[in-house]
Amino acid sequence: MKAERLLLIHPIGVGLSSRFWDRFITCWRASDNTTALLAPDLLGCGGSEHPNQQLAPEDWAAHLIDLLKEHNNAPAVLVSQGASLPIALAVLETAPELVSGLVAISPPSWRILEEPFPKMQSQLLWRLLFQGPIGSLFYRYARRRAFLKSFSINNLFANHKDVDSEWLDTLGQEAANMTTRWATFSFLAGFWRRNWTKQWQDIKQPIWLLFGLKATGIGRSKNWDDAQERIHAYAQQLPNAVSASIDGRNVLPYESTDACVTQLQSWLLHQETASSRFKPQFDPASRL
Repeated sequence: MKAERLLLIHPIGVGLSSRFWDRFITCWRASDNTTALLAPDLLGCGGSEHPNQQLAPEDWAAHLIDLLKEHNNAPAVLVSQGASLPIALAVLETAPELVSGLVAISPPSWRILEEPFPKMQSQLLWRLLFQGPIGSLFYRYARRRAFLKSFSINNLFANHKDVDSEWLDTLGQEAANMTTRWATFSFLAGFWRRNWTKQWQDIKQPIWLLFGLKATGIGRSKNWDDAQERIHAYAQQLPNAVSASIDGRNVLPYESTDACVTQLQSWLLHQETASSRFKPQFDPASRL
């Protein structure tokens, strides 16, 4: 399969960084070693800078846009995971010329993407909870291996046996730096939550959606949509988007890696065949 570069946008949370894509990249390279795979750490995560400030999708997007410009301004297919989707939408809104397609893996509920979160509530959470000693204690608690395992089983993986040592070790290592908490707290405070309907409507590039057949919302709310409701909602709102479903829940590039890679490569090949949109790239696959 020949495709142009992919920009992999990892999710944000305790211990999450570009290492989320390690299995995906390894699997991809087994069948394609020519496509450029860009997997940067988002601002506040992994080896990136960790500013003590509120971060919104535009902040994360700005660094990704700079990265794409550094690579000869060549357009990329944005590949978002979970609730990092608004970051991809922010890149599209600001620099559509740098984007040739949008892939949303395990996208959040459509309701989450169209219902804004009260700004005052976000500010209160940030000032009164996350910036104080309670926030520090919470992060120390949340990065414990026992909590990470429980959360992953209850919210992320379809099969609890897939919550393995590699996953837990990586999260623990990445969360050891306490300054990574600011990105996580920005996400938990809801600074990414707003009505993204207009951004969706303005997209001219091809869109591909991948859902887990056991997809759920994060948390204990009884109002979360199930997988079929989510798939139906996106089909209604984005009739021109192509979608697929595979076994898994909410972290498909990690828990269902082979199927995730195969499905995405198939869609890209179809796009190339149908419209010649994707031109060959001979850059070596890279991880930043």
